[in-house]
Order: sequence, then C-alpha cells, then structure tokens
Amino acid sequence: MNRTVYIDMARPVRKPRSPSGPSGPVRAGRITRARKTTPVSPIKIQAAKTVVDLDSAPPVDGEPPAWAETRPELCDALPWFRSVQGGVYHNGGFCWGFLVDADCGIRSYIGDEVIITRVGGGCTKDADGNLVLLRDQDESCFMTSIINSKEHNVPVGIIIGNRNVLLGRKLPHRYNVMAYFRVTDIWFERIGGKAGGKVRFEKIDLENKSWWAEKDSPPPSPIEKRGPDLKPEKLQCPECSQLSTRIYNEGWMCLQPSCKSFWAMEDSASPACLTFHPDFLNYRAAPDPSLQPHYSLVPNLLSTIHEHEFGTSLSRIAWRGIVCPQCSKCISRRFWRGWRCTDNVTTGPDCNACSFEKMMNIQPIPLRSVIDDFELGPIKRTLFFDPKFTIPEIDDSSLYPYRKLTYRIPGVGSLTHFVSNKAINSRQNGPNDLFQQLQISDLGLRRYPLQQSVVPGTLTAHFAVNFGMPYKYVVSVDSKGFSEAPDEILRALGRLSWATEKSVVDAGDPFLPPNELLMLGYFEDMRIGYHDDGESSLGPTIATLSLGAAATMYIRMKYKYYHGFSKVRKLLDDDPVLQGCRFESERSTLKEQFKTGEITKDAYDALRREVLFKHGRNGEAPPIIKMVLNHGDLVVMHGEKLQKYYEHSVVPDKKLRFALTARYIKPGHVDERELKKGEFMLSPDQVYDGK
Repeated sequence: MNRTVYIDMARPVRKPRSPSGPSGPVRAGRITRARKTTPVSPIKIQAAKTVVDLDSAPPVDGEPPAWAETRPELCDALPWFRSVQGGVYHNGGFCWGFLVDADCGIRSYIGDEVIITRVGGGCTKDADGNLVLLRDQDESCFMTSIINSKEHNVPVGIIIGNRNVLLGRKLPHRYNVMAYFRVTDIWFERIGGKAGGKVRFEKIDLENKSWWAEKDSPPPSPIEKRGPDLKPEKLQCPECSQLSTRIYNEGWMCLQPSCKSFWAMEDSASPACLTFHPDFLNYRAAPDPSLQPHYSLVPNLLSTIHEHEFGTSLSRIAWRGIVCPQCSKCISRRFWRGWRCTDNVTTGPDCNACSFEKMMNIQPIPLRSVIDDFELGPIKRTLFFDPKFTIPEIDDSSLYPYRKLTYRIPGVGSLTHFVSNKAINSRQNGPNDLFQQLQISDLGLRRYPLQQSVVPGTLTAHFAVNFGMPYKYVVSVDSKGFSEAPDEILRALGRLSWATEKSVVDAGDPFLPPNELLMLGYFEDMRIGYHDDGESSLGPTIATLSLGAAATMYIRMKYKYYHGFSKVRKLLDDDPVLQGCRFESERSTLKEQFKTGEITKDAYDALRREVLFKHGRNGEAPPIIKMVLNHGDLVVMHGEKLQKYYEHSVVPDKKLRFALTARYIKPGHVDERELKKGEFMLSPDQVYDGK
C-alpha cells in the first residue's frame, strides 16, 4: 500500500548537507498525513500542500536495536518506556523515554544526531488531525521530568514511529528504538496563541553513524573536526533580564513565557515561517563521562530470570516482555511457560517469521508460599462482614463441612459462596492436590489480545485456556474438547457441577449441567477488572473454583443502571430502578406515574432529566458485595439479570492463583461441529460429593 503525506511548503525540511549537520538555514517544519481539506489556522499553514510518496523515500542505513509493532509490546519489553498511550514516559521525577510519532508539532526537526520536538500535555486534535494546544504549558508534569533529566544528566531513550515522516526516510517497523539522547535545551514558544514547550535532544554516541541515517551516506566526521567552540548565541532580554538562546535564523526572541517581550522579534510579532539557525543545529555538547543511562537501551531480562529458582518464573517481572535475541522484536509474554517471537494467534501464519522461543521449566511453588493461614486453612473459617456491604444469609449445616453464604439481590439473582476449610482442601485429589497438579500440567494457558481496547494489542492480565463448548468473553479463546482435558480439569468440573446444582435447586430453578470450563491463571499482580458474563449464549448460572492465593471479589451495579443514563448521558429507555440505585425513590415514583398513565413519555423523560442531571459528578457505582475467596472456595452466580445489571471484578492477593469457571453454553449458539467438545462423562472419582 502506498503511503502519502502532505508537506507544508511554507516550511520545507531540507536534508543536512553532511552527517555533522546542515551548513545553512534549515526550515522548521511540520509534515502531516493526508487528510480531508478543512479550514485551518494560518499560523500552521501558509501555503498549498504537496503530496509526497513515502514509499519512494530513501531507506535508512541500518536496523534499530529493538522494535515493535504495537505499543503494549514496546512497553512490556523496555523498562525505560512504559507509556502505553502518552509520548513521554516519566517516573520518579525524571523523563526516561520519549516517542516521536505522528506529530512533532510546528517548528520541529529530526536529523541524524539531533531531534527538536514539542513537549506533550494540554493538547487536542484539530479537524486536520494535528495536535493543538488548549492551554499554556508550564514547568510541570512532563516539563519538570524533562528538566530534571537535563539537570541531572539522565539520558533519555528515544523511539521513532513510522507515522512520523519528518525524518523523510522509510522506517522498517511501526516503532523503532533510536538511541539514548541527552537533553540539551528546553524552551517555550508561541504556538497557536499559547505558550508551548519545546526540547532539543542530542544523540550521546556521536562517533558511530546512526542507523536511521540515509542509506550509503558517509560516516560522521570526527568530533574534534566539527568545530568544538561552536555554540549558539545567547542574549539577555532587556525586559526580564533572562538569557534566551537564539534558535531561529530570522532573529533572536525572548523565550520566557512570563515576559512581556515573549516571542517578539524587535518589538513585533515573530514570523510564522522560521528557519533554524545553523549554530543551534550543529553545536554538540561536550562529552561527559558521568552521562550514563539508568537501564540498558536493549535490556536482557532473560539473563536475570533463572527458571530453577523458587518462584522466579511466576513473579511480576517474569510476565514482562523481552527483546528477541534473534530479530530484536519486542515480545510480550503471551504463554504460561515463556516467550515465543512468532505467534499465529496475533500475527497470523508466516513462513519467514522468527523462530525464537524460550519456554521455561517452571518449578511448582508450594501452597504455603501463597497462603498465610497457620494450618493451610482453618477448621472452620471465621468471617467478618463489613456493614458497608450486603450481609449474607449464613448456613453452617445443610452442606457441611462447607459454610454456605447466600447473597440475594431482590428481583435480580443471587450469589452463593461455599466457604472451604482444612478438611475439604486436604482431602485426596482435593484443592491442595489440584493446585500442585495444575502447575505441573501443560494445559496451554496463554494471554490473548483484548477484543475491545483503547490501545490495539493489549493483552489480558491473566492466562487462559478453555475446555468444552467454545466461549468468547472479553477475548476469543480457542476451545479444547473435554475429551482432551486432563484428569485434574475434569475433577474441577465435578466440583463446579456439584456447586451449580446445589445453588440452582435451592433457588427452585432447573439445573443445567455445565458444558464449558474456562481456566484462568494469575501471576503476581495480575487481576481482572470489572466485567460481566452476560453473553446471550450463556445460561443463567456461573460457578467458579478458586485455588491458591486469596482474592477479593467485588460486585457492583453497572454505571447506566446505577445512574439511569449512559456515560454519554442518554436516558435509559426502560429504567429498571434497581434497589440501591442513585435517586431510587424519585426514579421509582416517576416510573410508577408513567406506567399508570399519570404522565406522558415526554414528561417522564423531562422529569427524569431534571432529577438525574442536577449533579455534575457521576462516578461508578460503589460495590454492594465484597467476598474474600480463599483457597478451595466456590462461588455460584445465578440469574440472567445478575449479569445484565451487575458486574464483578477479582483482585488476587499474592503470587499465584487459578480460577476455574464453569458455565452452560446454549447449544443453539454454537457451530454444530463444536457440539462434541462439550460432551463429557465423569468417572466415579471425578464426581464430587461435597466433602
């Protein structure tokens, strides 16, 4: 596919005449992608645009030391750039990484050794897709971190995206690691009527040719021959007495936003069309041996993870990404056992793809390492119920040795919590044995890309494998038939079937045996955010077995049912007025008046708007149920309306947890060829009797 861009001819970018930098004035330009023609501010465009074919642009001289096709992979593998959405990664008061991608802003420059770009923050996109400032920038947030990196000699890693065409060369990948740079200059300019921050980065390694230099261009001149005494001119402002560097060829300006003479040239407004002064582009900072990076530009995480060390392979750092030692691609950890460079699920089959993979011999961790109970579980778990949340009905006898806790949501559904104990967990082939066996089995657990995500390529914060009927929740997970399931999966299914039947029969509803089991594995710090299991293909009951580390489960009303309108402030067509919703009394009264014909639909909507929109703040609903799920516990959610009106989240406490969830998938929603996957027959020792 041909890629074209528009170049603003009022500010053309000239290529340097030598690798050491341009010898004459260089236009401070902006190159933007082709977009529909709309009126734009004259401060940005002063002449007609010309179409340029990016595919005919000259190639670069080499390959980046690391690269990625998605932002999540990039941020997983590079500790100095964890900014999944923003262009600046700052942490602990310093700027560690910087991305120059689609729009560097007006008056920017990218050369073989110097980059001049805007600083993000306080921007929005105009009709042309260009970033424009909404407010004046100051020395806060991103600016402070960049200033600190300059003052404390902290190198900044820079990445260039292939949507940034200011370089004028064809880049090999979507995101390309350039090198470590130093911050040499920070200043403010007048940009569209606002004060905007600008920064000049200079490559630290000036001896070696940059990989992004034009192919077959000559190597850089020796540093000692570049005019070591060359320095840009600095003048003192007569108004504020502050020094400002001369950046542009057309003249000097005060660059202090607080000064009355800010961005004025000889008592008049500065011209919109400016060219960089050669001295500002060509000067190079003096070598400084103390200028050392905090991290390697391309870190080697694998050298620090030893698979035979206890717990290392399951730690938080172990589900970070790595840089492929064969092709330099940034790889997220998608597999339970390790990393693979080529992944047909996310990239499709490719016969020329990189063959690198590193699968670790994961050492099972003992239950003791994730459970704080003195005896790996109490004889009878004592529970405290916070009055801020729903108090359950407690039954200690009907399903002994379980404690059965039932949370009822009137008119919606119920949650049944089967609280386990030491006797249940320690039984042969019980939860204690299951926890160890699931770690040893190669079940095919992996992370999948989210189907709906702000950032494409974002993976789930858990590993998953599905058995039985196909089930597509927030991701599309390939399903294995129960005929392929190992013994431990079928024994877990026996427990989940038992819990489902006990809960449904208690509610007086027909029992639909589960025909699907989704297993999730959580490493340290993994969790699943608020979601529902309300797909139309699902039956009304969902049962979960929790193994390993304890986790806290929260249940809350969905935003639109809590407030009575969607997040775009659209009223509900049919407001159920759930117990505990916001303005419950007023909404209930209005709904009754509408149902009885006392008020018309228009009046009903008008009165609802008056009630619901009178307060500006509309946060998420508070959780109404809080359950601590310990090792061996079972939870059953029953009722289709429960998934329609409510959502739940799960936050594990420690290093390793498994959650096995069984559902009934309606056969009519499944391809006939997949129906056999849900068929199973449990052996006598796989059937659970509740003990």
